[in-house]
Amino acid sequence: RGPSVLGTKVDEPDAGEEEEEEAAGDDGAPEGEAAGDAGEGGDDGACALEDMDDWGEMYANPLHVRFTQDKIHPFFYRRGPIVNVLPKIRPVMRMGDDELDDGTLEDGEAVVELVPPFSPIHCLRKGEELWSLDNRRLYAMQLAAMELWPQPCRIRLLCRDRLPRHKLKTQYRKFKTTSEGTAVNICARYQQFDTWSWFDRAVEVEWFTLSQRIGSLLLAFEVVPVVGALLFRTGLTGFASRAPLVAGFVLAFCLDLLRQRVPAIERRLAELHVQAIIDGEVSPWSPGWRRVRQAAFRLWGGEEDPNAGPMSPLQVSAAMVVALLLLLPYTLGVARARLRSSLLSIWLGVACVLAVQLGA
Repeated sequence: RGPSVLGTKVDEPDAGEEEEEEAAGDDGAPEGEAAGDAGEGGDDGACALEDMDDWGEMYANPLHVRFTQDKIHPFFYRRGPIVNVLPKIRPVMRMGDDELDDGTLEDGEAVVELVPPFSPIHCLRKGEELWSLDNRRLYAMQLAAMELWPQPCRIRLLCRDRLPRHKLKTQYRKFKTTSEGTAVNICARYQQFDTWSWFDRAVEVEWFTLSQRIGSLLLAFEVVPVVGALLFRTGLTGFASRAPLVAGFVLAFCLDLLRQRVPAIERRLAELHVQAIIDGEVSPWSPGWRRVRQAAFRLWGGEEDPNAGPMSPLQVSAAMVVALLLLLPYTLGVARARLRSSLLSIWLGVACVLAVQLGA
């Protein structure tokens, strides 16, 4: 009996069991991958496919590589659980002007290179898609990449366009994915532990971050009218009555209730944001703005969320829509006609620009 995973005892794969299950074509069987040296007898068959000269070396984001199986074993052969390998994967920052750069980065471009304790993943290239032959290693690398999300990462791969003819029978059986290689089940025999999809994990992270940001905005607009109502008799609010304050509070409360009752809206925004990050449409924080954020956290206390990266254009537009709706009652409630007209013109101008941007 092997160690426990999520509190459940599982059978650790052995060589005899592996050969028997491979002969039966069980996708849930171990692939024979080892987390150590490639020369050990328990290493995976992919490492012994061909000589190194027959594989082309390349660098790619591990999140862009697809699984070829629906199920993988939660253990490396003779190496224990896959999750125990994660602390051994070293993140190394590479710059485009670094002496160690292989020329794949532009000048000034930064990326985190993940250096694993095992040999590179072997992949097959189908057009622009990369399909992994070492699915458990890919799972480990994707876990490591998600710990650094949303920072871009890359790993070293060995790639070729087709399998050697004498290896078609042993390796082609792995191509049984039904999720287009985007998800994989972590299971051992009849025990299901987890279903992994880096996209779903990234959506959860970005959904939580977006929910916090929108929630903070709505909370501010729920507190402001209460403070304004207390200061109304002093004449500092600039309103002729309390109606704008009441309308603003009710509107903020209704929007907050709507986002809690219909979470699909925020989730869809998070999905589009994740896709924008993968497509390179979201730029990282500038060094100056990062220093300002760090100073603010030191001043007000609290810890900065490492996963809270910049907002995509769509998220910025959504936040602007919410802010414009919340500002409308206060704009219409200003007592001075000239000031109210000026503020309303500004509001309409921003709304028109936002509408054109969303329409494009």
